[in-house]
Amino acid sequence: MNNNKNMNRIIRVLILASSMLFAWCLCFSQDEATIVLDLKKARADYEIAKQKFENNKKLLDERAISLNDFNQSKNELLSKEVDYQKLLLRLISVQSYIMVEKATKYQDAKGNRRVRVTVKSAIEGNQEYLNQFKDHFDVFSPEMRSGKIYNVFVSLVNIADQITISSPYEFRIPSIDMGNEAIADFELLKDMENLQVVLNYNGKKDQKNIYLEKDASINSIDISSTQFSQEADLSSQATYDLSLEKFSSDDDTYRIIILNLPKQITYDILDAESKVSQIKFTQGVNTKKLSLKVYLPDRDDDIIVMDKPITFYCAVLTNLEYNKILEKSNQIFSESEIKNILGGKEKLEIIPRGKGKIEVNAPNLYHEIKVGDSVNMRVVIRNAGTRRLDNIKVLLDMPANWHSNVNPELIKELEPNKEVEVDISITPAKDEGVGAQEVKIKTEALADNRRVDSDDKTVRIQIEAKTQVLWIIVLIALLIGLIVGIVIFGIKISKR
Repeated sequence: MNNNKNMNRIIRVLILASSMLFAWCLCFSQDEATIVLDLKKARADYEIAKQKFENNKKLLDERAISLNDFNQSKNELLSKEVDYQKLLLRLISVQSYIMVEKATKYQDAKGNRRVRVTVKSAIEGNQEYLNQFKDHFDVFSPEMRSGKIYNVFVSLVNIADQITISSPYEFRIPSIDMGNEAIADFELLKDMENLQVVLNYNGKKDQKNIYLEKDASINSIDISSTQFSQEADLSSQATYDLSLEKFSSDDDTYRIIILNLPKQITYDILDAESKVSQIKFTQGVNTKKLSLKVYLPDRDDDIIVMDKPITFYCAVLTNLEYNKILEKSNQIFSESEIKNILGGKEKLEIIPRGKGKIEVNAPNLYHEIKVGDSVNMRVVIRNAGTRRLDNIKVLLDMPANWHSNVNPELIKELEPNKEVEVDISITPAKDEGVGAQEVKIKTEALADNRRVDSDDKTVRIQIEAKTQVLWIIVLIALLIGLIVGIVIFGIKISKR
């Protein structure tokens, strides 16, 4: 008995769940044709309610019905009208569609990259349907009569990480007339070649991945460098990265020229490892990466002044514009003249820095001494760099218990190409034995508060045993006596 009850209960639950699922599927599967049929039925209900209301209005005037019956028919009319309008709005929502006509990347007067998105309302079919009811526009709300889509929100998103990359983050279009276009204009916060355009309207969210077109209204190349300002030591080089982007539909060849750079400074423009002076974009390629290498001279002068920025420009021009300024390319252009040059321009800066270099010169780095003696030598400290050396110290790296003396101990400053003599005395330890030892001469110095690499020298010292003078004299006397004895002995033998 209990099993039958449980079985019946399960069956009822399954029937109820099936009914709910069927109702949901039926509701979810309603397409546009179903909405149209429901709309016609709602229209018929509305007409019936309207006719009933008008009849009751006459009967009320003749006092044939009560005020309560009249109000009931009025409320029923309003209810049917609302149902009818809901279906109309639902139909508009199903049929309405916003297309992305165009997404164009361009530059404004300040050089900022922007994107202009053109969208279009595509609901003409809905208007044709609504025209069937043009004699009944009294039921339509003003929004229905106008055929507009209201509150269209447009945003630009990075495809890779789904992060908004535009300012404003979201652009609101108040309304779009049926079949008309509207424009949403953004500043790009991150330079992209392709992105996602997101549309929000009528409760819908539409996403489209777009490859940006280039604004071909002018034939130009944009050029930029993230390393636009650099420091470099004299006799060294600086490398600038150059990013080029074409805003043109033409396949012209473009020329690269450097303006306002002093003659003492040379340069190379490289595409990978090849030197170039002109470029051409292949079909479908709108960007290029180049590098500019600038070589500083060995010495400063009246124009190349240390620590003083040198401003110059890298320009990418059409052949026509290049030929206009070619004859004047060696002169210094003013800011206004640079501004009037048609083409891509990037302002660059290089700051020459002097480099400290120290040299240690010694006439003799090998010495022989006796046990107990000292080494006295003189070295020359020379500034072989391009910046003044400060706080120069000569340091000795010696074996344990050795002693030294350096005079002067500190050289406060030394200008380029100047030199100073330093006297060094090295005394081995008292118990130092016979043999060879090495002493390293090192230097410490600063140039523009930067440590200068040391120029190390190695002094080799050969220590020999000290010979006793008294013993030498004795040995010499014995040798002389021996020789005299031999001579005398020889003379005596010869007289016999």
